[in-house]
Formats: sequence, structure tokens, C-alpha cells
Amino acid sequence: MVPFVPLWCKSNYSFLEGASHPEELVEQARAYGYPAIAMTDRNGLYGVVRAHVAAQELPLRVIVGSQVRIEDRDLVLLVQTLDGYQNLCRLLSLGHSGHHGSFHLAWSDLDRLADGLIALWWNPALWSQASLDRLARRFDGRLYAMVTRHFLDTDPEQEFVVRSTANRLGVPTVAAVEVLYHDVSRRPLQDVLTCIRHGVSLFDASAHTKANDRYALPSPQTIRTVFEDDPGSLARTLEVAHRCRFSLSQLDYRYPVEMGPDGRNAKSWLHSLTIKGAKGRYQGSIPSDVLQQIDRELRLITELQYEGYFLTMYEIVEFCRTEGIMCQGRGSAANSAVCYCLGITAVDPIRSNLLFERFLSKERQEPPDIDLDISHERREEVIQHVYERFGRKRAAMVASVIRYRPRSAVRDVGKVLGIPVLTLERLAKLTGHHDLPDDEALQRSGLPTEAHATKLLLRLVQEI
Repeated sequence: MVPFVPLWCKSNYSFLEGASHPEELVEQARAYGYPAIAMTDRNGLYGVVRAHVAAQELPLRVIVGSQVRIEDRDLVLLVQTLDGYQNLCRLLSLGHSGHHGSFHLAWSDLDRLADGLIALWWNPALWSQASLDRLARRFDGRLYAMVTRHFLDTDPEQEFVVRSTANRLGVPTVAAVEVLYHDVSRRPLQDVLTCIRHGVSLFDASAHTKANDRYALPSPQTIRTVFEDDPGSLARTLEVAHRCRFSLSQLDYRYPVEMGPDGRNAKSWLHSLTIKGAKGRYQGSIPSDVLQQIDRELRLITELQYEGYFLTMYEIVEFCRTEGIMCQGRGSAANSAVCYCLGITAVDPIRSNLLFERFLSKERQEPPDIDLDISHERREEVIQHVYERFGRKRAAMVASVIRYRPRSAVRDVGKVLGIPVLTLERLAKLTGHHDLPDDEALQRSGLPTEAHATKLLLRLVQEI
């Protein structure tokens, strides 16, 4: 085992900052023989799911974490336990609850939600003695000072202050590199992304870009050499990794627990509503084959603890009916007799010989997916009803991830490289919504495809 775990890694989900996909970081860490890697995207858990999925096929652990901002100071938080994961999620939600596009956490938030988390601090210039004392008290036994070595002229002085402060606080040091890409070949892309973030060209970027390529995931040989004089800080990365035992595999789906009006539990209430709906569907007399199918489906729904999900969807459909809003379930949910009897779908799966397992199967180990088509003119009424029914802290819209399409990438990268606007527009017109133009299309266009800037542009866009 290599005596090092990278504890501060940002993927390209740290938008316009990280320059490698989560999968690339995971695969490179495994190739180096590291036992684990921490995914710590800025102000979110954006890349950790893809990293987790990639690591499932490898003997490698992914430590869940995030780099967050506490009143203008950056801090890396790593998850130790399930409670810690819940607290980190709450912190991130609080941080994003202010103005759109901004992130802000107060000390009071951290004081309430620090359990189950390990904190890593660095850059002593941003931390006052009082704030570090407070941090040490809140993360008693769970605070580490990061010694970062990026071969910058400021490293020695910063490291001296970090070590002195760590000694005063009685907290251990840990070796770290801010990882922004998996391989040094991505350094040009990271420079370009930085320029886009700051709205400058590559020729005016010296104040914003990193000074060298020491922000790649270091190899075992490199990290041993860099920290040859401090094996203790290197070894403590393994200590931190060992303390962070949480995995996304520990999570399961927990839906709101719906109770019947007479206090019955979710299982009893769902059964009652389904039988009542079945009597309505079959004019008061439920056929035996329908009863058998309903019983089979309800047993599986109860075993997998999905009763709350079905009751929630039922309530939304009932709200739409009461308010006269057009609403219809579709997709594989139409294969469920329970959905049909609850009025969520309109097709009788028994008479249509539809396969229930296409909708819900124990072997697939994934939750059911009930799609509702709602009249777009009144969809906002339904959304507001969900917020009011469950509370704004327990209901949310599905997040969308900002990512580049080829045409946008061509324009933005081209501006950074100083390519003339007319050339960029001609190249963008040759670019599809999902693909870059092939060599034949470029040759027909008459663009200077052999020019170094054009070649570099296309390579960078491909990496994005």
C-alpha cells in the first residue's frame, strides 16, 4: 500500500476550476496504487456520485467531502459517518440558500452541524487566531492542518506559519496537494478554464492562473520525494482516510411517511386506498386475478419500503383532480396494478398483459419511477402545493448540472486563445450540438486547420 491518500481533489464538477472528470481521478488514483481518494468539489458533492460508481469496479474507496467557504475562509470537510454526511448536506444547502449563484456559511451553521466531519485548514493568512481557536474547539480531535507543497515561492513561509499554529493549537499536520487534474497534460485546459472564469485571455492571465503544473494528482514517487523530510504528515493521510468510513453505499431511499386520516400506518393506508380504488375501477367487484396481482405488488412495495413514495404520488394526483388540473401517469408505471387502482395511471395492466417487473423489481435494486404529465399552464400550482405540503426545507426541484456543449466550448476557449471572432463563428457553425467537426468538414471549410491555435482549440474542447 502506498502511504498516501489524496485528501483535496476537485473534479470538473467544480465548474471552470477542475480539469478532469471524476472517473479520471479515480482511475489514476487506482493506477498509482492509492487505497482511497477524497472527492472535495467546491461548495457541493457534484462529482462524488460518478466517482463512487467508477470506484465500485475497483478496489478503491472514495472519501466524500467538499471545499466550503466559512465567512470568506475556505475549509475542506471530509465525511466520517452517516450523520456527518447528513450534516454536510445540510451545510451545503444552507450555503446555497442565499442569493442565486453565491455560497455563504456562518460560524453558527458550522457550530451546529460539525459532528461526523473532519476539517482540514490551510492558508493561515486568512485565519485569525480567534477563528482558529474556535475551529479547534468545534472539531476537537477532528481538525488537521494541511501542509501543501506546490513549489511556490510562498510555500516555505506559509508552511512555517501553518506548523507553528498547529503546534499552538495541538492539532496534527497532514500532507496535501490541491489536485485540479489527474495528469499534467491537463494543465493547459485548467489554465483555459481559469481564464474563462475570470473573463480574461490567456495572454492576460498571469495574475489568475496557477504558477506551475504541480496541481496534478501526484505519483507515489513524486509525493514521497516532496515530503521526504516529513513522513509523519504523509502517513497521517492514511489515518484520516481510515477515520472516514462513510460510503454512498450506506444510503437508501427514505420517502416521506404518510399516515392515514385515522392514524393508520403507511402500509395499512396504501392497502386501503388501493382496494378502494380497485372497487371503483371494476364496478364494485374486484376480479380474483386483480386481487392476486394487487397483493403481490403491495407485498413487494412494503418489503422495499416504498409505501411513502406511492402515497406521495397519489396525493399529488388527487390534488390535481380536486383542482381540475390535467394530470396523467405514464411510462413503466402503467405496468402497475397499484398505480392503476390509485388513479395514477389509466391503463389496466392486467387486461393489457403488462409486466409489473418492468416497473418494479427486487433484483434490479432501484426505486420505481412514476412519471406524471401535468398541464404546463398550471404546473407551478402543483409545485407550490408540494412545497406547502412537505415544507420548503424538505422539497426541492431536481438540480441541473451546468456543462458545455461543443459550440459554446469552441467560442469560449477560442476567445481565451485569442482566435479571431469570425474564425470562431465559422468553426462554431461546423460544430454540432454534441460533436466536433471531422477533418473532412474542416478541410472543406477552408479554415486554417493546421494552425497551432486551431489544433489546440479542438483538443481542449475535446477534453472538456
